[in-house]
Amino acid sequence: MAEDNRFGSEAESSPVSSSINVHEVDVNPNQRLSSVLLNEFNYLPWSRAVSLVLGGRSKLGFINGNIEVPDASSPTYESWLSKDQLVMSWLLNSMERKLAEIFSYSESSYKLWETVKEMYGSQNNAARVFQLKKDISDLQQDGKPFVQLLGSMKIMWNELEIYRPHTTDVALLRKRAEEDKIFQLLSSLDSTYEDLQCHILMNTELPSFTSVCVTIQREEVRRKVMNLRLGPI
Repeated sequence: MAEDNRFGSEAESSPVSSSINVHEVDVNPNQRLSSVLLNEFNYLPWSRAVSLVLGGRSKLGFINGNIEVPDASSPTYESWLSKDQLVMSWLLNSMERKLAEIFSYSESSYKLWETVKEMYGSQNNAARVFQLKKDISDLQQDGKPFVQLLGSMKIMWNELEIYRPHTTDVALLRKRAEEDKIFQLLSSLDSTYEDLQCHILMNTELPSFTSVCVTIQREEVRRKVMNLRLGPI
């Protein structure tokens, strides 16, 4: 299929223009790049899905810095700007509304991407891994067709693999084994410990198994002391 040559001789003579040429199918600013919208907890699978789509549209250079910003006086600047704003619209449409409002004033798609990465890319993913493993464990057929059950499992397995890719690193495998013990322990707690679960899982670094046990015991003692102070109601 021939490429859209709407920019005429500029697209032929300029390396910037030729590298960012847009197909007719890609000019809708209201498109989403991912069926899953970005929230505070799913940056890793979201960024992977968005990168794959942009790569397939030859637009990845806008967010990874490979396509440089032309000088404002350059004849290619307006062409670059229109395409960059299109990419930025796609990114914003691929976020939950509350996040899109936060990032809507970004100067470029590259700066938007880097800001999102800085805010959500380095956070501890323990809470999401914990929830995925719990959801997989709790998943039941409940009368659904087997294909539907298998599809639900595969979706969660695939996301879990993003957070925990295959490795032969012994140290990393030991770390994951310790994390799994923590997850099993937390999932066995009564629902009244939900706030404590969140507090432990949202730490920048997941504490050791021993530290988690100590934290739970301290909370249990605190509750007993509070009950004694309050007395019978």
